[in-house]
Amino acid sequence: SKPYVLYVGAIEPRKNVDRLLDAWHLLKPSLREEFDLVVAGATGWQSERTVRRLEAGIRDIRYLRYVPEQELPGLTAGATAFVYPSLYEGFGFPVAQAMACGVPVITSNNSCLPEIVGPGGLFVDPRSPIEIAAALERLLTSPGVRDRLGAAGAVHAQRYRWEICAQKSLEFFRRVCG
Repeated sequence: SKPYVLYVGAIEPRKNVDRLLDAWHLLKPSLREEFDLVVAGATGWQSERTVRRLEAGIRDIRYLRYVPEQELPGLTAGATAFVYPSLYEGFGFPVAQAMACGVPVITSNNSCLPEIVGPGGLFVDPRSPIEIAAALERLLTSPGVRDRLGAAGAVHAQRYRWEICAQKSLEFFRRVCG
């Protein structure tokens, strides 16, 4: 099957899938012939319109719905790029998981996402389909940029391994609680 760009997350307004779809449609037809957009996620609140778009049968967009947790690593590792244009995020596990797989990330320049992604991705204004499309085009047409970001992201993601997160949390609570 074709190489793909992956989005994993709930289908709800905060996750901004509609602008991702708008951005995808702005890409050159040649890129859309070469790559698919794969969307994996359970439906959340106010998702009916977005789901209708995802299910419209557009040939280069595949909607997988909910994907079981144990299947996500393989799906993620197989992606050419991971795109996550969330309007607000508390942590953003999907981007950390993509980086751990060495997959370059395109994500929002807001909330915690720049800190989580660090050198592993490109940052966009999530409200701008044009910026999202430009970042997609840059990654999809430049294997060198993909390789550099993927490698940097894999190193950066090491800080999110559970043992490290637990240790940092313990240090934090010791500082706060004395």
